[in-house]
Amino acid sequence: MGLKDYLNDILEAVVTTAKGMRITARYGVDPKEEITLQYPEERWEIPERFRGFLHNDIKACTSCTMCVKACPVDCISLESVRGADKKMVLASYDINIGRCMYCGLCVEVCPPKSLKHTGGYEMASVERGELILHFIQEDAAEIKARVARQVAEAAAKAAEAAKAAEAARPAEGAPKPADPAPAPEKKE
Repeated sequence: MGLKDYLNDILEAVVTTAKGMRITARYGVDPKEEITLQYPEERWEIPERFRGFLHNDIKACTSCTMCVKACPVDCISLESVRGADKKMVLASYDINIGRCMYCGLCVEVCPPKSLKHTGGYEMASVERGELILHFIQEDAAEIKARVARQVAEAAAKAAEAAKAAEAARPAEGAPKPADPAPAPEKKE
Protein backbone atom coordinates (compact mmCIF):
# COMPACT_ATOMS: atom_id res chain seq x y z
CA MET A 1 0.00 0.00 0.00
CA GLY A 2 1.59 3.12 -1.18
CA LEU A 3 1.14 6.77 -0.52
CA LYS A 4 -1.21 7.07 -3.50
CA ASP A 5 -3.67 4.47 -2.10
CA TYR A 6 -3.50 6.11 1.31
CA LEU A 7 -4.39 9.53 -0.09
CA ASN A 8 -7.20 8.02 -2.24
CA ASP A 9 -8.73 6.45 0.89
CA ILE A 10 -8.64 9.78 2.72
CA LEU A 11 -10.22 11.55 -0.27
CA GLU A 12 -12.96 8.90 -0.54
CA ALA A 13 -13.74 9.25 3.20
CA VAL A 14 -14.03 13.02 2.90
CA VAL A 15 -16.29 12.78 -0.19
CA THR A 16 -18.68 10.21 1.33
CA THR A 17 -18.84 12.15 4.60
CA ALA A 18 -19.67 15.34 2.73
CA LYS A 19 -22.37 13.51 0.73
CA GLY A 20 -23.95 12.18 3.91
CA MET A 21 -23.80 15.56 5.63
CA ARG A 22 -25.46 17.20 2.59
CA ILE A 23 -28.46 14.87 2.94
CA THR A 24 -28.61 15.48 6.69
CA ALA A 25 -28.43 19.25 6.23
CA ARG A 26 -31.22 19.19 3.63
CA TYR A 27 -33.59 17.38 6.04
CA GLY A 28 -32.50 19.55 8.97
CA VAL A 29 -33.21 22.86 7.19
CA ASP A 30 -36.29 22.12 5.07
CA PRO A 31 -39.44 22.61 7.26
CA LYS A 32 -41.57 20.41 4.94
CA GLU A 33 -39.35 17.44 5.73
CA GLU A 34 -39.92 17.47 9.48
CA ILE A 35 -40.12 13.87 10.59
CA THR A 36 -39.51 14.12 14.33
CA LEU A 37 -42.59 14.13 16.54
CA GLN A 38 -42.64 15.55 20.05
CA TYR A 39 -43.87 12.19 21.36
CA PRO A 40 -45.97 12.72 24.45
CA GLU A 41 -47.85 15.64 22.91
CA GLU A 42 -47.86 14.46 19.28
CA ARG A 43 -48.48 10.90 18.14
CA TRP A 44 -48.36 9.08 14.85
CA GLU A 45 -51.70 8.35 13.24
CA ILE A 46 -52.33 4.66 13.79
CA PRO A 47 -52.97 2.67 10.58
CA GLU A 48 -56.37 1.05 10.14
CA ARG A 49 -55.16 -2.54 10.52
CA PHE A 50 -52.71 -1.84 13.35
CA ARG A 51 -52.31 -4.77 15.74
CA GLY A 52 -51.99 -3.31 19.22
CA PHE A 53 -52.92 -4.81 22.57
CA LEU A 54 -55.55 -7.54 22.68
CA HIS A 55 -58.98 -7.01 24.22
CA ASN A 56 -61.59 -9.68 24.88
CA ASP A 57 -65.29 -8.84 25.18
CA ILE A 58 -66.12 -11.20 28.04
CA LYS A 59 -69.88 -10.98 27.45
CA ALA A 60 -69.49 -12.33 23.90
CA CYS A 61 -66.81 -14.94 24.71
CA THR A 62 -68.02 -18.56 24.56
CA SER A 63 -64.97 -20.12 26.31
CA CYS A 64 -64.22 -22.26 23.25
CA THR A 65 -60.41 -22.13 23.88
CA MET A 66 -59.65 -21.65 20.18
CA CYS A 67 -57.54 -18.56 20.95
CA VAL A 68 -55.50 -20.51 23.51
CA LYS A 69 -54.84 -23.31 21.02
CA ALA A 70 -53.91 -20.93 18.19
CA CYS A 71 -51.45 -18.81 20.21
CA PRO A 72 -47.89 -19.84 19.26
CA VAL A 73 -46.31 -18.37 22.41
CA ASP A 74 -48.97 -19.43 24.97
CA CYS A 75 -49.63 -15.92 26.23
CA ILE A 76 -53.39 -16.50 26.68
CA SER A 77 -54.72 -18.45 29.65
CA LEU A 78 -58.37 -19.34 30.10
CA GLU A 79 -60.31 -21.26 32.75
CA SER A 80 -63.95 -22.21 32.38
CA VAL A 81 -66.52 -24.50 33.99
CA ARG A 82 -69.73 -26.00 32.66
CA GLY A 83 -72.77 -24.21 34.06
CA ALA A 84 -76.26 -25.41 34.94
CA ASP A 85 -77.51 -24.67 31.42
CA LYS A 86 -74.68 -26.83 29.95
CA LYS A 87 -72.90 -23.74 28.60
CA MET A 88 -69.32 -22.91 29.52
CA VAL A 89 -68.87 -20.15 32.11
CA LEU A 90 -65.64 -18.18 31.99
CA ALA A 91 -63.79 -18.31 35.32
CA SER A 92 -60.63 -16.46 34.30
CA TYR A 93 -59.21 -14.96 31.11
CA ASP A 94 -55.69 -13.49 31.14
CA ILE A 95 -53.36 -12.25 28.39
CA ASN A 96 -49.66 -11.74 29.04
CA ILE A 97 -48.82 -8.86 26.70
CA GLY A 98 -45.15 -9.16 27.67
CA ARG A 99 -45.05 -12.50 25.82
CA CYS A 100 -47.51 -11.68 23.04
CA MET A 101 -45.95 -11.19 19.61
CA TYR A 102 -49.12 -9.59 18.16
CA CYS A 103 -49.40 -12.05 15.28
CA GLY A 104 -53.22 -11.93 15.25
CA LEU A 105 -53.76 -15.71 14.95
CA CYS A 106 -55.97 -15.73 18.04
CA VAL A 107 -58.14 -12.94 16.64
CA GLU A 108 -58.62 -14.78 13.34
CA VAL A 109 -59.81 -18.05 14.93
CA CYS A 110 -62.17 -16.52 17.50
CA PRO A 111 -65.66 -17.78 16.46
CA PRO A 112 -67.77 -15.07 18.20
CA LYS A 113 -65.18 -12.40 17.27
CA SER A 114 -64.95 -11.29 20.91
CA LEU A 115 -61.14 -11.03 20.77
CA LYS A 116 -59.85 -7.94 18.98
CA HIS A 117 -56.67 -5.88 18.56
CA THR A 118 -56.88 -2.35 19.93
CA GLY A 119 -54.94 0.74 18.99
CA GLY A 120 -53.04 0.68 22.30
CA TYR A 121 -49.28 0.29 22.17
CA GLU A 122 -47.92 2.00 25.28
CA MET A 123 -47.63 0.09 28.51
CA ALA A 124 -44.38 0.77 30.26
CA SER A 125 -43.99 -1.08 33.53
CA VAL A 126 -41.36 -1.88 36.08
CA GLU A 127 -42.47 -5.44 36.84
CA ARG A 128 -43.51 -8.25 34.54
CA GLY A 129 -46.66 -8.93 36.54
CA GLU A 130 -48.06 -5.59 35.40
CA LEU A 131 -48.00 -6.83 31.79
CA ILE A 132 -50.67 -9.46 32.46
CA LEU A 133 -54.14 -8.22 31.52
CA HIS A 134 -56.89 -9.74 33.70
CA PHE A 135 -60.28 -9.52 31.98
CA ILE A 136 -62.28 -11.07 34.85
CA GLN A 137 -61.78 -9.27 38.15
CA GLU A 138 -63.59 -11.83 40.31
CA ASP A 139 -61.53 -14.72 41.72
CA ALA A 140 -61.73 -17.95 39.67
CA ALA A 141 -62.40 -20.08 42.79
CA GLU A 142 -65.41 -17.91 43.70
CA ILE A 143 -66.82 -18.23 40.20
CA LYS A 144 -66.34 -22.01 40.21
CA ALA A 145 -68.03 -22.31 43.63
CA ARG A 146 -70.97 -20.16 42.50
CA VAL A 147 -71.43 -22.22 39.31
CA ALA A 148 -71.20 -25.46 41.31
CA ARG A 149 -73.99 -24.21 43.61
CA GLN A 150 -76.12 -23.31 40.59
CA VAL A 151 -75.55 -26.77 39.08
CA ALA A 152 -76.50 -28.44 42.38
CA GLU A 153 -79.66 -26.31 42.65
CA ALA A 154 -80.64 -27.18 39.08
CA ALA A 155 -80.06 -30.89 39.77
CA ALA A 156 -82.22 -30.68 42.93
CA LYS A 157 -85.03 -28.96 41.01
CA ALA A 158 -84.83 -31.62 38.30
CA ALA A 159 -85.02 -34.38 40.94
CA GLU A 160 -88.07 -32.72 42.55
CA ALA A 161 -89.75 -32.42 39.16
CA ALA A 162 -89.06 -36.10 38.46
CA LYS A 163 -90.56 -37.12 41.82
CA ALA A 164 -93.64 -34.97 41.21
CA ALA A 165 -94.10 -36.49 37.76
CA GLU A 166 -93.72 -39.98 39.19
CA ALA A 167 -96.27 -39.26 41.94
CA ALA A 168 -98.73 -37.91 39.40
CA ARG A 169 -98.42 -41.04 37.32
CA PRO A 170 -100.73 -43.86 38.56
CA ALA A 171 -98.99 -46.62 40.39
CA GLU A 172 -98.09 -49.42 38.03
CA GLY A 173 -98.96 -52.21 40.52
CA ALA A 174 -102.54 -50.96 41.10
CA PRO A 175 -105.32 -52.59 39.09
CA LYS A 176 -106.31 -50.67 36.04
CA PRO A 177 -109.91 -49.66 35.65
CA ALA A 178 -111.73 -52.18 33.50
CA ASP A 179 -112.48 -51.14 29.98
CA PRO A 180 -116.19 -51.16 29.31
CA ALA A 181 -117.14 -54.24 27.34
CA PRO A 182 -118.16 -53.56 23.80
CA ALA A 183 -121.89 -53.73 23.23
CA PRO A 184 -122.96 -56.95 21.50
CA GLU A 185 -124.01 -56.48 17.96
CA LYS A 186 -127.66 -57.05 17.19
CA LYS A 187 -128.50 -59.53 14.51
CA GLU A 188 -131.20 -58.56 12.17
